[in-house]
Amino acid sequence: MLEASKCDCETCGSPQSTEDRKPRIHKYKTAIFSASILSVGLILELLVADMVWVYSAFLISIFSAGWSIIPKGVRGLAKLKLDQHFLMTSGSLGAVLIGAPAEGAAVMFLFYISTLLEERAEDRVRNEIQKLAELEPPTVAVMVDGAEKCVAPEDVRKGNTLIVRPGGRIGLDGIVTLGSTSVNQSTITGESLPVPKSVGDQVYAGTINQEGYIEVEATEESKTTLLSRIVQLVDESRKNRAPTEKAITRFSRVYTPVVVGVAMLVALISFILGLSLVDSTYRALTLLVISCPCAFAVSIPVSMVSAIAGSARNGVLVKGAIHIEQMSKTKVVAFDKTGTLTEGVLSVKDVCLHNDHTRNEVLSAAASLETMSEHPIGRALIEATSRENVDRVQVSDFVSKPGRGVTGHIGETEYLVGNRRLLLDSSIPLEPIEQHICGAGTMVYVAQDSEHFGTIILSDTIRPGTKEAIARLNEMGIRTVMLTGDSENVAKEIAQEIGISEYRAELLPDQKVAAIEELKESGITLMIGDGINDTPALAAADVGVAMGVAGSDAALETADVALMKEDLSKIPGLIMKAKKTMQIVRQNVATSLSVKAMTGVLASVGLMTLWIAIGVGDMGLTFLVIANALRLAGRN
Repeated sequence: MLEASKCDCETCGSPQSTEDRKPRIHKYKTAIFSASILSVGLILELLVADMVWVYSAFLISIFSAGWSIIPKGVRGLAKLKLDQHFLMTSGSLGAVLIGAPAEGAAVMFLFYISTLLEERAEDRVRNEIQKLAELEPPTVAVMVDGAEKCVAPEDVRKGNTLIVRPGGRIGLDGIVTLGSTSVNQSTITGESLPVPKSVGDQVYAGTINQEGYIEVEATEESKTTLLSRIVQLVDESRKNRAPTEKAITRFSRVYTPVVVGVAMLVALISFILGLSLVDSTYRALTLLVISCPCAFAVSIPVSMVSAIAGSARNGVLVKGAIHIEQMSKTKVVAFDKTGTLTEGVLSVKDVCLHNDHTRNEVLSAAASLETMSEHPIGRALIEATSRENVDRVQVSDFVSKPGRGVTGHIGETEYLVGNRRLLLDSSIPLEPIEQHICGAGTMVYVAQDSEHFGTIILSDTIRPGTKEAIARLNEMGIRTVMLTGDSENVAKEIAQEIGISEYRAELLPDQKVAAIEELKESGITLMIGDGINDTPALAAADVGVAMGVAGSDAALETADVALMKEDLSKIPGLIMKAKKTMQIVRQNVATSLSVKAMTGVLASVGLMTLWIAIGVGDMGLTFLVIANALRLAGRN
């Protein structure tokens, strides 16, 4: 027996509220403090002769930024696991010991900022999963012993009857057992229009009942609904991180002990060959300074941050350096249709005439009735009549038939406007669907009394710039694929119109994920979408791209890249920028390693002083690679 309270129609079926995650204010304050003290140290170095104050400022900056980094580096040394924390700790403190405290402070500060960015990304993942889960209403109305009660979704069992009123969110997957309506299920299937539902039809948790009262028999429990599976897919896909994320850590574990070992060996050999202990140590320290991977370590994040900053100024938000690297290798770009390739706004594409009626007659009758409806189809018809100067007339006896259409009288004549089922239920003869060819799109049937006299074809509007973006991607040799929940004929027509190379139609979210996994076998795959239904595919793709303000919050948070403006023409440019970024990264790495190898040899044989090592092999090289990286900060 379900334990329940009396149902409160004001709250039953409403979305859950959440408390936002508290920001990491204390860490941001630490970053500001470290940067401020670093700046003070640089000023003191220029103006004050007393180095005690200079060193004090730089040390305060180092230890404030390194409050969590230095202990990890020390623990790594104790366990003989020399990771990037030890690398940055030794590089920073080593720079202080050999007389370059400013550089040591700068290295520690930049690494601290990178850790903040990683933590912020982790917060986004947790927030995203929470937002998806909140699509399930906190309570649902259930029929219990002949009375309506409010219960938590997890207390509902298969076979229980849910009560869903107009405007309410459906709490569980199920089958309609009473009533008819239309349901906005774009959050699940991606369909651009509300879907008619009547007895026997499937409905999903998290979707919204728009018009009529319905009763639903639950076919799934809370943990097994399609919405719950979407949440699970997002979580699992996010855990499958690219192996390149750990590449720098693996490199530092090898590089750091090798450098330390070589420096000790140089000191030993120099001492054996007759140099003093001080000179041998000085030669080893010079080699350590040259070998300190500051230029190498800093050049890569600076290159990435510069590319990200340049993209942001161009209206594209990239949520991490790893995504720049992935996009540079793009082989496939997959697109959602509604709201991505198209604007999600219906318009009249054509009018198919029957029984010697005119286009104006059909549009006038349909728009006159739909004027009294709030349905998206009605808005499209009204816009068409305004554009074509078609008169709309007074309607009486208006009746809305949820899930089917509307009826009403113009004068003494009854008119029907709606889907095919509306006319068939009214015994109005229609040609078989396979013989009734009026083009592809959403069909709106118009009848006068018992005569079918017109069919209006509505289609979604192609988003400006879509064709150009697809053409440019094709020219770049990138495979383009459309994934949509819409019907086969609609998908085919849109694909042909925009020039996309292939499409997959009538897909549910988990089927989109399967399609993405298949496409990934061909190489790095980008997925571009805007709806909550796209989030599993966005998360499963190597790089997920969300459509700016038109996208759902969930898709925006899940995605690795967000288009701040709804402009697909930015996608080819973004991929080209990613390629340029990785080219500069390779240039910086090659330059760093070659210069350090050359200066390292000179230092080992005593042909380079510590100051030249600092000025050329370290600071000079660092400035060089940073300057090269900053070229990426431009818009193009």
